[in-house]
Amino acid sequence: MALNFLRNLAWYPPAETQIPWGVILSACRRKPKSFKQALCSYMNVNHCVLGQSARALLFKLIAALKQYGVEKQRTEVLIPGYTCYSVAAAVAKAGLTITVYDLDPKTLQPDLDSLEKAISTKTLAIVTQHLFGRISPMDELKQMARANGSYLIEDAAQSLGRVKNGMPPGTFGDFGLLSFGRGKPLPVGNGGALVSKNYPAILNTIRWENAGKGYDDLFLCVAVKIMSKPVFYWLPEMLPLGLGKTVFDPGFSVNNISSLAERIAADAITVLDDFNSHRRRIADIYTQLLNQNWQIKGDEYAISAVRYPVMLPFQNLPLTLKKLGLRRMYPYAIGAEKAIKSYMHPNTQPSPGAIEISKRLFTVPTHMGIDDKMAAQISLAIQASASRRSYK
Repeated sequence: MALNFLRNLAWYPPAETQIPWGVILSACRRKPKSFKQALCSYMNVNHCVLGQSARALLFKLIAALKQYGVEKQRTEVLIPGYTCYSVAAAVAKAGLTITVYDLDPKTLQPDLDSLEKAISTKTLAIVTQHLFGRISPMDELKQMARANGSYLIEDAAQSLGRVKNGMPPGTFGDFGLLSFGRGKPLPVGNGGALVSKNYPAILNTIRWENAGKGYDDLFLCVAVKIMSKPVFYWLPEMLPLGLGKTVFDPGFSVNNISSLAERIAADAITVLDDFNSHRRRIADIYTQLLNQNWQIKGDEYAISAVRYPVMLPFQNLPLTLKKLGLRRMYPYAIGAEKAIKSYMHPNTQPSPGAIEISKRLFTVPTHMGIDDKMAAQISLAIQASASRRSYK
């Protein structure tokens, strides 16, 4: 009876939260390691800048590019029509105009025709994203950016650990952004990085105030590790904490990464490949068991997918699937979010692909808390729910 009670109580987190205890403890006890050095080595780059978050770094980068030479006359940043609201918030905070290009809902990749129509002589930078570790068509994007005199920025927040043609995401374009927030490939809970092979001088212009020791980051890391256990996770889900909520907030804080978060990340990066290997195995189970019509086509080697994306035939997520870790991603396409519209170019083109993605895209957990048996159980639950519901 007690076992059944615990099973009924169980809620599974949607993404990775489990930094090992040994990593957390060593960050508190040992002499600090250089995370910047470890990350540069892992990414095979010579230059990187750390910050409180990827959005803070994107804001700093855009602000720096705006002041860099002839780019002063360029006032627009071109972003995906479906992306994290933090990307749009960073552009807005930097005082530039947001324009969008559409995505293909079958692949989650940029619609290159849409991008070509949206780019202009006012475009300072193009932001592309590697959603769920699926690498964008970088050769085509680089060619389009070069021809227009625009910078190419990679949002590689969900792809740390991938390698394609011997190169990690974030190093194909002019700049690459990484995130170490909860649910990311390296889920420290705080922090981000900006890398560049070609523009170290621009990276060197980014300066911060001290962020302090970061004892609150340590407390949060420990609390998340405990509360993300399935037997406890229902509690933060039920409380009005805004857990997992996507909000457009151009007033976000801009600081350096805390010293404790940096120390945790320096040790945590040593287990990243193990995390990604597990995620790939779980993703393979979903690929085998779930309806192929729901699966995203294309890059089957997205080994660092922190969540497995599917386009399900319904919009509303039943509680049974939510308790198993399924989630919607961003609630609306960028152009459909009312809070963002006033920051957008008035002639921004429609993005029907992004709108379809916002309505049908769900993510399935692949983290270390999901074993092979649980992945099969989740797959069966999705199939059963889909047979009872339909997309309207």
